[in-house]
Parts: sequence; structure tokens; C-alpha cells
Amino acid sequence: MDTMRVGVFEETDRPALCRMLADSEDFPQHLLYLYRRAGSHHTTLVARRGEQIDGMLGGSFDADLAVTGVFDVFELPPAPHAFLDRIHVREAARGRGVGRALIEAFAFEAMERECTFIGGSIDLSPGLTARKVFFEGLGFSIREHGNIGADPTGVLAAIMNS
Repeated sequence: MDTMRVGVFEETDRPALCRMLADSEDFPQHLLYLYRRAGSHHTTLVARRGEQIDGMLGGSFDADLAVTGVFDVFELPPAPHAFLDRIHVREAARGRGVGRALIEAFAFEAMERECTFIGGSIDLSPGLTARKVFFEGLGFSIREHGNIGADPTGVLAAIMNS
């Protein structure tokens, strides 16, 4: 069995990533265009087993989440903040630690870049309860409108203690 590796997306990953997302039954297909070509200011992490991509996480490490007011329900520390834009795991790979490994790598990178907070929003479509359990188990707080937030070191501690 191949060992899972999480790393920064490389251009050579693009065809496999797009195939994984296009084959997904619950990835919003209208967003696939975001991954078909280069040029995003976001960082994309991918989880691989062998040559297959099992999951992806997109986000940035240069946000100031206080600017929009959307995250005012949290007591935001000073920027920079990390913004977790999207995480998706191939259906057949769910429950195998792929999402957790992606979040761990993202939180570690956020800490390395001295981000004081990780914010994002969870998908409110069907399956919301499972997503809430997933993020809360990794140390995130969930507030109104599906906004999530956590201190990067708190996320890493929750992962280490679970």
C-alpha cells in the first residue's frame, strides 16, 4: 500500500487534480475552472498515494480577516491570518486521515509564516454535521454562517492529542 504524502501542488499535478475534482460527486463543478489553469494567489496542497491525488486544500497566508467584518464573531489577533478556502477529499479516500493530514500541513505552514489565526467557512450543503465534527475535532470553533476559526498552534495541538 502506498504511503500518503502531503505537499505543495506542482504544475505537473494539475491534470490529476482536475480529474479527481471532476470525478467527484460532491465537488461544485462550477468551481473546477479555478484549478484548470495557473495564476492563483492561493497555495494549494495535495495529498497523494502513489500517483493518485486523494485530496486537496487551497488557502492563503497573507489575509487580514478583520477587514471584511465577516470574522468579527471571533476575537481576532493581529494579522497576518491564514484563510482556508477549500478542502476536498476524494470520496473513496474519506475516513483515512487525508483531510486531517491536509489541515495539519496547512496549520504548520500558517505557523511557520507567523499567521496568528486560521479562518474559513464550511460548506453548508448536505453533510454539514460530518464537516462540523471534522473541524471541531481539529480544534476549530464554528460560528454563525459556518465561519470557522482557530489558532494554528491550537489546531496542531488538537491533532497531536487525538
